[in-house]
Amino acid sequence: MGILNHLFRSSEAVARETQTEDESIIKKWREYIATIPAKKTVIGRLNTNAKFPDDLLKLRRLLSLELVDISDETRDESALISDLEALEHSQKVKRVHKLEQCLGYAETRYQYVYSLLQELHSILKSEMHIIEKLLAKSKKAKRLVSHLRSQLELELEIIKKIEQIRTFHNLFLELVKGEHIIRVMDSSEKRLLRKMQEGMKKIFSDEISGITYEWAMTVFKGIKDKVHEGVANGMFDSYHPDIDFEFANRPEFVDLVRESIQKLRKRKVSEQMINVFVHLFREWYNHERD
Repeated sequence: MGILNHLFRSSEAVARETQTEDESIIKKWREYIATIPAKKTVIGRLNTNAKFPDDLLKLRRLLSLELVDISDETRDESALISDLEALEHSQKVKRVHKLEQCLGYAETRYQYVYSLLQELHSILKSEMHIIEKLLAKSKKAKRLVSHLRSQLELELEIIKKIEQIRTFHNLFLELVKGEHIIRVMDSSEKRLLRKMQEGMKKIFSDEISGITYEWAMTVFKGIKDKVHEGVANGMFDSYHPDIDFEFANRPEFVDLVRESIQKLRKRKVSEQMINVFVHLFREWYNHERD
């Protein structure tokens, strides 16, 4: 199993199963980084000509590292292309840059690295699946090659972000070895998430009413007050353009969410509901808010 495949399994599995030595983990990361110049060259010249099969085989070898593994996955070509085209490329690039705005702070540095690696994991798997479809002589080769180039562009953006993190190797090791666990939703929270998602998509339109809308608006308006309080009490050194994103991704934001719903209703809301609300609100606030 690839290192990143392992990392994005359950938190318990990460903590229980990783016994690889630090040097081995970092070596595998460096081996991956060393493939980037060759990948850029091959993908840059990729064309459906006589050398096409050789170039595809070279790319498969470059991707066959101990970082990501798709041996237990099968992807339908139409579904793969649909997933790749679900969001415009410019929006995907914007999302990568937004991660830094939202999570590039000392308080969330583990989450930032985790999120970058999550994006990278998805990209590398997509590249592998594209190569497999091309080697199988897909009739949509030109379209897939175009997507492969787009995936490489995203990959390079993520590597740039990672190279700017001076302590990346230490953070990477702690995450991979389970020494720092990023909390993920349990199965019951995921079920609740699915129920809430459709309503939350419309949360800032005029179409939704009721407690969920009031809760979201109370939290949205409360962020500004909490930022002012944070500057006054020393939580933040000073105001900066992304200070609202910083607060929304700090642990104190969860307290605001909890306080807001307690003001709106007498009956106590479960921590499960709080966790789902925080997840959905941050998804919107970090990635979709204009």
